[in-house]
Amino acid sequence: MVPKFCRMAWRVDDMDSFTAQMGALLGLKFFAPGIIAELYPDAGFKVMFGEHGVEPIQPGPEGLPFAEGDPLIEIAVDVADAESVLARMTAAGHLPIATSYLPVPKVNEYLFGPDFHGIKFLACTEGVNEAQVRSELPFDALDDAAPPKIGCMTVVSPDIDALAADLTRFFDMEFRETDPAGLGARALCGTHRVRLIEGPTALLDGTEGALASVDMMHHDVEGARARLEGAGFAVRHTRALKSGGHAYYFGPTVAGLPLTLYPQAADAEMLGLG
Repeated sequence: MVPKFCRMAWRVDDMDSFTAQMGALLGLKFFAPGIIAELYPDAGFKVMFGEHGVEPIQPGPEGLPFAEGDPLIEIAVDVADAESVLARMTAAGHLPIATSYLPVPKVNEYLFGPDFHGIKFLACTEGVNEAQVRSELPFDALDDAAPPKIGCMTVVSPDIDALAADLTRFFDMEFRETDPAGLGARALCGTHRVRLIEGPTALLDGTEGALASVDMMHHDVEGARARLEGAGFAVRHTRALKSGGHAYYFGPTVAGLPLTLYPQAADAEMLGLG
């Protein structure tokens, strides 16, 4: 089912430290895709992937043009046809700031922004990124992967109605009202797993750029919460869930990445679908 969120990229200064901490605190596992070295042998930057949907990128000495500014480098969205999104965005004056070629399916992905509501969205045809990764090793799509994994991307915008309208127009994403969970005055979300917050509120103090929260679905929420607190990351907001248990919002954590933890049983509730 498309459109749907498939991964996010976050700029980090120390790849080894970031991946080690995210492994110890949340149980996330990362690998370095060989396609990066193949396509960019002298680039100097580092990229790591995981079935959980977190993609840290460490720029090299010369930097990366598309990684400047907001540390949220991309919200990647699977769509029916990335070329159709490219045509619609280009017609509206939104030109891609980066194009990624995937040689296994022989197609392109297109990164747009920050002229698009100040947020970088990447359009990728459904399944092609997984096909590229599977040419190197077994790899589950985000929908099929076991937790821990990203359940939703929550971004903040001063006008979520305008942003939602453009995401519907260009990416075919549909939205409905949902609980802002204290992060803003209003919220919109959908089955695509991107939540828009109209805000911000004081809970978002210290967050950088558009990302309000990576909402992480976890198989052991209380254990992960205790490890994060033990590492000095305090819970800023606790939400009791109708389905049982709690969702915990931490604000900025490792490398400034803002996190929410919630149990898999509350997935529909977190998306405003039940």
